[in-house]
Amino acid sequence: MTAWPGDGLAAMDELTTKLTELYQDNYRQLLRIAVLLVDDRASAEDIVQDAYVRVFDSRTRLRDPDKALAFLRQAVLNRARSVLRRRMVAKRYQPRIATEDSRPDDTGRGLDRAVLADALTHLPRRQREAVVLRYYADFSEARTAQLMGVSQGAVKSYCSRGVARLSDLLRERV
Repeated sequence: MTAWPGDGLAAMDELTTKLTELYQDNYRQLLRIAVLLVDDRASAEDIVQDAYVRVFDSRTRLRDPDKALAFLRQAVLNRARSVLRRRMVAKRYQPRIATEDSRPDDTGRGLDRAVLADALTHLPRRQREAVVLRYYADFSEARTAQLMGVSQGAVKSYCSRGVARLSDLLRERV
């Protein structure tokens, strides 16, 4: 085995334990964020797991273990962006196939979630990210800006435009 700098193998075991607990404690929240971003639970599960593996593999470079959750959230956001980019490319080159329009059933809350999830898919990527991070994950404008890599003004703009577009889309459904 290779000895790690600092406190040695014991410190790495402790960090591994902390990262595992962090993953278990925050899995549901990270999964919900990913589902809202990519609109596919299976892909979202893959995104969260892959993000955790990347953070875990990079644990030796993690200078401040208290920032591991932020690092994990950023990894989830980056993986979701990658999945969406791949989908756009695949969609562009995929032959057009006529599919039957399937509508969710009209049962209360399930319909609300399905309608909202469908409306979110019609937003541009940045607006969707801003709306999900700001209003669903309940991050501040500053934190959302940091995660997205944009200014707070841009977050305000994306959120404002995204909410307005969602309002229009949802009004069309009603």
